[in-house]
Amino acid sequence: MTLARTLSLLLLVLCSTNALASSAYESLQFGKYKQQITADLKKTCHPQKKMNEDDWANKILSNEENKRYIRDARIALERNNEKNYWDAISKVECPEM
Repeated sequence: MTLARTLSLLLLVLCSTNALASSAYESLQFGKYKQQITADLKKTCHPQKKMNEDDWANKILSNEENKRYIRDARIALERNNEKNYWDAISKVECPEM
C-alpha cells in the first residue's frame, strides 16, 4: 500500500460521512482533500527513500494527536481556511527516520 492509500484509510475512518458521500461531487472533493493533505505532509516531514511509505504513514498515524491534526486539516480545507489548515499540518509530529 502506498502512503496515499494508508492516509486514505485513516481519512475514511475519521470522516465516515465523506466516505459515504451521497453524490459523486462529494466523493471527488474528499479525494482532493486527501491528495492535498498527503502531499503537504510529505513536504513537511521529508520521508526518506529507504523507509517504506506504508511504514512512514503508519508511524504518523500511530500518534492519536496526529490523527486529530489530520482531521483538523481536512475540516480547514472544507471551510477554505488556509491558516487553520497550515496550523494543523505544522502540528503533525513527523516520525523519526
